[in-house]
Amino acid sequence: MLHGLQLLQQGIEGGISASLQESLVSAGRLQLNLFRLQLVLMLACYVWAAFWTHRVACNVRALGAKGLDDSPGWAVGWYAVPVMNLVRPLRSMAQIWLGSAAPARWQKLATPRLLVAWWCFWIAGNLSYWFVTQYLQPEHTFQGLHTQQMLLLSGQALNLASAALFLLVVQRLTRMQMEEHARQQATEPAPARTLADAFVA
Repeated sequence: MLHGLQLLQQGIEGGISASLQESLVSAGRLQLNLFRLQLVLMLACYVWAAFWTHRVACNVRALGAKGLDDSPGWAVGWYAVPVMNLVRPLRSMAQIWLGSAAPARWQKLATPRLLVAWWCFWIAGNLSYWFVTQYLQPEHTFQGLHTQQMLLLSGQALNLASAALFLLVVQRLTRMQMEEHARQQATEPAPARTLADAFVA
């Protein structure tokens, strides 16, 4: 994409030429192939994230958290519901996080800043891409295409930041649940089967 931006900038400054037109066509093909690869990788990551979200949603209940608003299925399903997917996934993830940190008193805790930051970048990146692809109709000029590519690149940067923050959420939340599970196992000598036995590491 950066190479394409450089070519468009050349067109803005010096106009079209046969060699520039050929380079733009080649860069367009490369960008299309990279987009297809990105789409496949993105879908694979979404599937993995869905399984992970379902697992931690089950785990937080096994750890003893009560009164959560969403079932493990809905913790995943809200992402696919228009409008509701702007707020409900964050609330669901926040309750999983808080319930893992303090199963007996999670309602009294505030949403962690890490989750808020992840969600803000996630929403900003998706809205940016949606706006560019659905509403921004640039003129077929070098300047118009350059503006569109710059906005797409900004959206990509937001999505990368969101992905990095989500990986941090995965790391911390998984570790939190493992530590809480170990603590409960150490402080509960009862041999009878408990909810904690359903915990999935």
